[in-house]
Amino acid sequence: MTVCRLRSRYLLYLQPLAVIKMRQHTLTIIILTIALGQAFGQSDSPTVYNGLETKKFYSVGLSSQTTNVEGTYEVNGKKVSKSIYDKYESTWKNMETCCPCILKSYDENDVLIREAVSCTDCGVGVFKEFYPNGKVKLTGRYKENPTGNWKNIWDRGYCSVADGQWTYFNEKGDRLYSEFWKNGEFVKQVPEQKTNEIWKVELTLNGESVDKIALTSEQVRQLVITPKFKNSSKTENYFTIKFQVSAVGYRQNEKSFTIDSFKNIDVLQILSEVGIPSDKKTSFTLMLLDNGKAISNFYLDIKH
Repeated sequence: MTVCRLRSRYLLYLQPLAVIKMRQHTLTIIILTIALGQAFGQSDSPTVYNGLETKKFYSVGLSSQTTNVEGTYEVNGKKVSKSIYDKYESTWKNMETCCPCILKSYDENDVLIREAVSCTDCGVGVFKEFYPNGKVKLTGRYKENPTGNWKNIWDRGYCSVADGQWTYFNEKGDRLYSEFWKNGEFVKQVPEQKTNEIWKVELTLNGESVDKIALTSEQVRQLVITPKFKNSSKTENYFTIKFQVSAVGYRQNEKSFTIDSFKNIDVLQILSEVGIPSDKKTSFTLMLLDNGKAISNFYLDIKH
């Protein structure tokens, strides 16, 4: 018997572009307005949370495969012993039961890369990111949840919703620039940067967000992709679209498109290439990349 296990953690709430839904845990907390900011060096940042526990988490990709004979283990794609694998895997429970807590995330070399008020993989308060030399890279905050109810926070608008001021620093600790957000919407960048930056991608059909509608296979090719830029710099983009289909018991199929070639996508053909029948429950994922960097994921509801 062979058992495969894959765990990959990329902390998608680092940027307010895309978030993976995960099972949330219920926790009733006493709502008090106090100054939690001392934990992050921001004493002027009020918070609704009181006495949050600090937990450690390794932000690494884990995979394991066991048979009746032996097991193989990998951390970030590299083979390791079971004891080393267990060191990293043991902190997953900390992340899964963090709701809310102060989650301190480390890389595979035990270097602190992030400290954040979190509910599992959702940012729900102030955070800091760090350079390998320990200097602060970014400070900011996500919208807090004052209700004390931690069920379905994704659907209720409390999962990694950028809010307030985000400040970026160089590796020497010098301030570079700040961004301002309001309830998940980008407001401005001060000073405005010269680099091309996209903060949001809208995916619509006839002006309506695809989050609200079920699509036919024919309608997929009619989707309109609209990037939203942080500043006036709109240098040449090299957008790539990756479209994935997957179903239990079948091989995943992935196709790459340009913005123009996507207009000719044939969803039924992509399904047939891996033998997925039309009545099989299937997951459809559309990923948009800019110069090879993933900037947004969409999980589509397609009737086929």
